[in-house]
Amino acid sequence: MADAREKLKALILQYGGTQKVFASMIGTTQPTIANWLAQNQIPEGGIAKICRALPEVSFEWLTGKEGVPRRGYQEQASVPVGAGIVGQPYYSRMPASAGQLDMGNEDVTVEHISIPGVKATAYFPVVGNSMDPTIQSGDIVGIRPIDGLDRIRPNDIYLIFTRDNERMLKRIKNVNRQSPYLTLYSDNPSYEPFDIMKEQIASVYKAVCIIRSLE
Repeated sequence: MADAREKLKALILQYGGTQKVFASMIGTTQPTIANWLAQNQIPEGGIAKICRALPEVSFEWLTGKEGVPRRGYQEQASVPVGAGIVGQPYYSRMPASAGQLDMGNEDVTVEHISIPGVKATAYFPVVGNSMDPTIQSGDIVGIRPIDGLDRIRPNDIYLIFTRDNERMLKRIKNVNRQSPYLTLYSDNPSYEPFDIMKEQIASVYKAVCIIRSLE
């Protein structure tokens, strides 16, 4: 794949914004991503990881057999040859904070969740109570990427990744295009809204489902 570096750069920009976040999403490490970029080649195992974690990215595009990547969720996503994992990645050791939480350097163990009809591309456990009662600590939230702040729908809940490697699960009520700030809201009235600079946001994911234990 002569253009593997450019394809990988495009994926990093769309899914996470940094090598570290993207590596965590697909179940590998930042040095591995850096090595793929340096060699201008994504190995067979790397292609399988990307396709399993991001089913909306086609196997054909990654291997140079298709002209344009598929953006957003696809009902008929391509499956790489030999892929034996069913479902979307569940980052059980990378909780999505209903507050704020540093991702740190912890290695990620990726499991998988399959829920028919749910358009999620990844799942995260939730910690904290700032989104009570809508989303509670211990819940699992399913997310899918959006293309940018202009695709935010007012009053929906989003998982925001910052360039400082924080994750915040918050409600976004509106986006002022003229303002350099984005206001984030909690459902728990004990927490006040606060602003974050748009330039500090690496990526935004829409919360599309909640999995809650009955115990």
